[in-house]
Amino acid sequence: MITKIILKKVASYGEDPAILETDKKINFIYGLNGTGKTTISKYLQNKDDLNFCNCSVEGINNEKILVYNQKFIDDNFYLSPTQKGIFSLKSENKEAKEKIDNATEEIKKLNAQIKNDELKTGLQFDLKKKQNDIENLQNTAEVKTWEIKTKYSGGDRILEFCLEGKKGSKKDLFDHISKIQKSTNKPEKTINDLKKEAEATQGANAKTYNETLIEKAEFDFWKIEEKTIFQEIIIGNENSQVSELITKLNNSDWVEKGREFINEPETENETCPFCQQKTITKKLYQEIQNYFDETYQQKIKILKSLDEEYFNEYQNVKNLENKLLQIDFIKNKETEFKLLFKNLIDKLSNNWSEINRKIKSPNITIVLESSILEQKALNDFLDSIIEEIKIHNEKVKNKQNTKNQIIKDFWEIMRWEYDQTIENYFSQKSKLQTEKSGIESQELQIKGNIQDQEKIIKEAQKEMVNIQDAIDNINSELILFGLDGFSIVPAGEQTYKLNRPNEDITKFETLSEGEKTVISFLYFLELCKGKENNDEVVTEKIVVIDDPISSLSHMYVFNVAQLIRKCFFNDEYKQVFILTHNLYFFHELLHKQKDNNCKLFRLFRSGFSKLSEMNRKDIQNEYQSYWQILKDFENGNATKVILANAMRNILERFFGFIEKNDFNELTKELEKEEKNNFFIRYINKESHSDPINISDTKEIEPQIFKEAFKKIFEDSGYIEHYNKMMGVIT
Repeated sequence: MITKIILKKVASYGEDPAILETDKKINFIYGLNGTGKTTISKYLQNKDDLNFCNCSVEGINNEKILVYNQKFIDDNFYLSPTQKGIFSLKSENKEAKEKIDNATEEIKKLNAQIKNDELKTGLQFDLKKKQNDIENLQNTAEVKTWEIKTKYSGGDRILEFCLEGKKGSKKDLFDHISKIQKSTNKPEKTINDLKKEAEATQGANAKTYNETLIEKAEFDFWKIEEKTIFQEIIIGNENSQVSELITKLNNSDWVEKGREFINEPETENETCPFCQQKTITKKLYQEIQNYFDETYQQKIKILKSLDEEYFNEYQNVKNLENKLLQIDFIKNKETEFKLLFKNLIDKLSNNWSEINRKIKSPNITIVLESSILEQKALNDFLDSIIEEIKIHNEKVKNKQNTKNQIIKDFWEIMRWEYDQTIENYFSQKSKLQTEKSGIESQELQIKGNIQDQEKIIKEAQKEMVNIQDAIDNINSELILFGLDGFSIVPAGEQTYKLNRPNEDITKFETLSEGEKTVISFLYFLELCKGKENNDEVVTEKIVVIDDPISSLSHMYVFNVAQLIRKCFFNDEYKQVFILTHNLYFFHELLHKQKDNNCKLFRLFRSGFSKLSEMNRKDIQNEYQSYWQILKDFENGNATKVILANAMRNILERFFGFIEKNDFNELTKELEKEEKNNFFIRYINKESHSDPINISDTKEIEPQIFKEAFKKIFEDSGYIEHYNKMMGVIT
């Protein structure tokens, strides 16, 4: 069953789609000529026509759509002297009929299992739900991963180049990231790392660095730290008379220092540098000098030399800190660098202090801590910085390769960050796809069962089909219509032809317009009831009837309306669409129809064709509808040609039927102004048979027509009627 029709960019339909939505079996579409009714019927007649590539229809299953319109008449009557036979089923063969009825009923049940529009149930509804679930699942995942685009294509935009080719749609980005194989281990690099790398290697300010600027702590401090002299107890000459006292007092260091402040006495005692008394005799002086002999002096000299060397190299290393911190690569790791540097400096500083203590007290032993590990740790760090600089320089020299690697690293990080979303998507999709496949298998099995039932129908039909029943029915209806001057007769085994008494061949063109309409419609009616060939199997049909009463008298219109109500408004047909411009016909069709069984639509032109739903109370008589067109034009909802035709019809009905005034009398005042001549000729019914009359609607001046039309009512004394119909407040 058709649930929605969308017409767009074809014939009188524009860019904005005209949409008809329905859930009813019977659908009426009212619209004046030129509003687009035939376009609807042509679309449903041939949905695959390229002219309708922008149009769509929803809800159709396996129903056969039968369309009555001018094309149907042309194809079946104008273009061929004979008509295809319509195959009907005779009821005499009860066994065959029972087989057909049972198989048909079974097909309906099976089709209902596939799709039941009324109850909104069946496998196709389940399939659609599963498909919607899959689409919603993907949409949720796409929205989530779209965060990548919104996050990295805005803000600092440093990594926006990683999204090139993936910013066009959520689907493109999701498809890309979901195809990336997740790495076994979490990526070591972070987004901040990539940003720094991108800034350093891809920007206009990208530059290379000189790795030789990195100075390391090259001096081998360990060679001094391992000297055995630090473990020696250094004392003076033990044969000196003062050695025992110095040893006992353990003050050789300050005695040594005091030597600088005494001189060798010549005649009398020398002043002691410590007590400031004249106690230093020539003998004592000599004994002190003997204590600090050459061996002692040599060892002290060695200690001082080691001290000086160690201190100088320690200072050299210490001075490296500020210099190295000027280099960006080290500055980026300042905390780590400072810690390593401090560890070494502290070790060197402590060792140097110990060496000083040893010099002051040569008779003590000290053990210097090895600085090998701290020095190596710092130098290893500096080696890594040198390697980083080399790698950086290589990246700058090969920007494109570096860029490609950044992109690869970026998406590996994103794949890890959005792993839960992606894995959940694939897991849930797999489950839904399995469920969907199960439903599809059920549907396939049911369709196979339907084909089995169709075979039963085809075999049974062979025993009871005929083309004579349709002939009899058509001829019977022709008589009821009062058309007994021609009939339809067999023309071979599977065709019909028109026949008049005493004529072998009757051409369709020889019939009157009313006769053409009646015979073509009766043929269509039988075609809807029957089959186009003897083995056709159709269980459900949709009927579309486009203005079947264009050239009929009111008596025929009434008969056709009754025929449609009798034949089509029942359970034999899945759905019916009737399009008309005739309000009398419209009212006849609606007679006794319940609102819950039908839907009404109005088709109108506002630049382009548009559809709107309407209620019974919106339906006016034809005279009112013509006045409505004039009001629609004021609001921009009607074209010039419809405006002019509406004016002519109003004047014909009001003055011709109500007042019976002569048209020439009505226009006497208008004829005094030349500008009204075209209006007078256009609305004069008799002038429409005049070949000289200009009918190009592009030449119509709406303002002149409106003024002239109103003036006729003013001159005739019916301006109040004009104001009332136009809704003018006076």
